[in-house]
Amino acid sequence: MCNASQDDAPSVPDPTAVTGKELEKSRTTRRRILDAARDLLANVGYAKFSTAAVAEGAGLTRPAMLYHFGSRQELLNATIQFLARRRIELFQAAMAEATARHGDDRIAIRLAAVDITLDHAVLPEHLAFQELVMAARTDPELAAVVAPAAAYFETMRVRATFHCLPQHMIVPHDFQLVRDVVRLVSEAVTWPHAFTFDKEHRLKALRQFLRLLVASDAGGDFVAAVATSMGDAATPMPDGADPEAGPTHPSD
Repeated sequence: MCNASQDDAPSVPDPTAVTGKELEKSRTTRRRILDAARDLLANVGYAKFSTAAVAEGAGLTRPAMLYHFGSRQELLNATIQFLARRRIELFQAAMAEATARHGDDRIAIRLAAVDITLDHAVLPEHLAFQELVMAARTDPELAAVVAPAAAYFETMRVRATFHCLPQHMIVPHDFQLVRDVVRLVSEAVTWPHAFTFDKEHRLKALRQFLRLLVASDAGGDFVAAVATSMGDAATPMPDGADPEAGPTHPSD
């Protein structure tokens, strides 16, 4: 299984959590607000992000929404946390389903991991988070929240990948290199104007390139050669990616 807990897993607060005497319906309302914030960022962008627009998308009055998130910055902080946690949940669920479906089939699971990463890059959760990442480049207050959320996502996704893959198909010195190539290519295809012509064919070609990279002997030899050429400079395995340790999930 890919979703057992681990004590040293990094944590991002759950912005939908209820405390004290709050009713469970408050959690449902907060989730509705955060879903609306995600959709607004993914569809119209950060420049049009406002408490009024999010309230409208959630079907609430602005005062009702401000009861849960008292300012634009508070809402942004909660949205960032929500997106980081949600992206991990989606990735872990997809990887768990792939390993359950393919069992010990090394090639099938590697191919599934590529397809999951590419397919998730166009989900509203990813598009919304990318909007925030770009805005944070020139907004220190926003960056202070985006940076730890991005680090959380990066760490948890590498752990999820490691713990969902059968251990015999993990090659420590090339594991991170392969992940970086697949992830960065997958994210780049969502950039505005990444393709100005023949988009469909080029996307198919990139998908095929990544599939061959992770699942063919030639691709494996190439990655191993690159990793070997790095010598001691090769990227180490991430903290918590230990074959003897249990798999991880987003901390509550």
